[in-house]
Amino acid sequence: MSSHSFFLVRAPTSAAISRRRLVELVSTWRLPEDEDSHMAMTTVVSELVTNAVSHGAGDMLSVTVRADLGKSRLLLEVHDSSPVLPRLRCPSPDSESGRGMVLVERLSIACGAENTVRGKRVWAELTLPREQTGRRWAFDRLGPPHAIVQRFRNAFRPLFRTRSGQPAAVSGG
Repeated sequence: MSSHSFFLVRAPTSAAISRRRLVELVSTWRLPEDEDSHMAMTTVVSELVTNAVSHGAGDMLSVTVRADLGKSRLLLEVHDSSPVLPRLRCPSPDSESGRGMVLVERLSIACGAENTVRGKRVWAELTLPREQTGRRWAFDRLGPPHAIVQRFRNAFRPLFRTRSGQPAAVSGG
């Protein structure tokens, strides 16, 4: 299990900073991720921090990130000084706000909030992909290893010209 906490000044720029820090941690810890998990984790941390900035109290807030590869889980926690717990709202289609906790609930496998001695803790647990998708992407996109080797061979093979003068690739190997 990997765990790291960092503090942020409660300011409008805090959400962007928390996203960058989270991406750095995921990279440093070499956690598996794909486009969906990356979008989910950055959106959730952004929404949790934005809520703490907008509705929290105090000058500072803290973000804790915990990764458990054995369970393929990522836990995100945001702590602030306000004892007021967030509420899940049902905003109208014309509302300009109020969707943060709805997004958190939809993108996470579990989420919640609880009072602490110094305010509150709002958290969300996300699923990580079971394996690095970068390696799988190459096979899905290019085919099995022998097909990849063949593509590299063909990339360096000279082109022959047809009778019309148009290039024609050589096939086979």
